[in-house]
Amino acid sequence: MLDRKEFLTGIAGVTVTFFVTACGGDDSEASPGEGDGDCMDDIGVAVTNNHGHDLRIAFADVDAAQSHTYNIKGTSDHDHAVTLTTQDFTDLKSGKKVLKESTSNAGHSHPIQILC
Repeated sequence: MLDRKEFLTGIAGVTVTFFVTACGGDDSEASPGEGDGDCMDDIGVAVTNNHGHDLRIAFADVDAAQSHTYNIKGTSDHDHAVTLTTQDFTDLKSGKKVLKESTSNAGHSHPIQILC
């Protein structure tokens, strides 16, 4: 059984960025493709075909569970955006993986996977 870290680091061709908002927690009970719902522990983000983009989701955003649009420019020379809905935040808190697609820019978009 894969834990969250193995899942996120095992995706070929993907740069994984972890935005740690607090310390603690244990991933040993996570199921494949699922988190433990503890978004205070960490929020795992995988941007497919990444070339410098960075999505950072604060725990306060997950806790508020209000639709929010994030710019993911990071160190790239162009920007994309991704919107998380109220349902997406609810899914993250229940341990579900959220799959999103960024906006298109510079002739492409990026699939994004998010997991608590």
